[in-house]
Amino acid sequence: MQTKVSWDYFKKSKVAFLEDILDSKKFLSKKKTVPLGAHWIFFNESFNNKELGIDGHPKRGKFFPMLKGYKRMFAGADLFFKKKIYFNDKIKKISEINSFTKKKSNKKNIFFLKLTNVYFRDNTEVLRELQTIAFVKKDHSSNSIKNNSTGLSLIYKKNFKYDNLNLFRYSALTYNSHRIHYDLDYTINVEGHKNLLVHGPLTATTVLNELCNMTKCSINEFSFSIHKPIFVNEKVILKLYLSKIDKLKLIAKVYKAKNELAFKSEIKLNNQAKFSKG
Repeated sequence: MQTKVSWDYFKKSKVAFLEDILDSKKFLSKKKTVPLGAHWIFFNESFNNKELGIDGHPKRGKFFPMLKGYKRMFAGADLFFKKKIYFNDKIKKISEINSFTKKKSNKKNIFFLKLTNVYFRDNTEVLRELQTIAFVKKDHSSNSIKNNSTGLSLIYKKNFKYDNLNLFRYSALTYNSHRIHYDLDYTINVEGHKNLLVHGPLTATTVLNELCNMTKCSINEFSFSIHKPIFVNEKVILKLYLSKIDKLKLIAKVYKAKNELAFKSEIKLNNQAKFSKG
């Protein structure tokens, strides 16, 4: 399996840019520790133009498989928060492709790549991330999933949207040149979407930020899956549920119009949830 190793310093000045994108006054409330989800803005990779594919990502064939004719989509991840990361920590990231499988959906092939990112401070593991990346054809469409809140108690909801400035600034901050986030002509005519797409990690970071703002306990695990793309300037609603059975488990869902599920996450806490009022 392919493996990559990289290093970065977790600078507070860079996280401050993320705080502005999220428009969160509480994101840096903990002055010493790096907020959850901020790891996605580090370990930026630079490639010259000859090394980039038509989609803006590095050409496939070296680390990722070639898969000509398939577009790449971030499908979700499982995050395991092992230790706190402090500002100015030098963190090592080891990335490894674990598996590559093919499945059928509506008589069409979908390829799923499982990627593990493990983050270390010195020899101590601080974060483990298991990513799922899907490769689908241009005309691929996800099945709609309606709201099912059986066994869940709604405790919080909030409307939000991402505009073009949010997408531009997050792409710049992460050095993500995937054209689905800024090139409308490419997004519509090549990848078959109706508008620019919001970054999956940006949505996940928004949910994590809302969770950290209102819960008074630490998050141990955060698993999420992306069911539908969220488009630029599209109004969505975040709903947070508490499990009626497991008091250490929260469910966060992001819905598009007509109650269509776009994003779902499960959160495991270190102790029974206590919630702030704002």
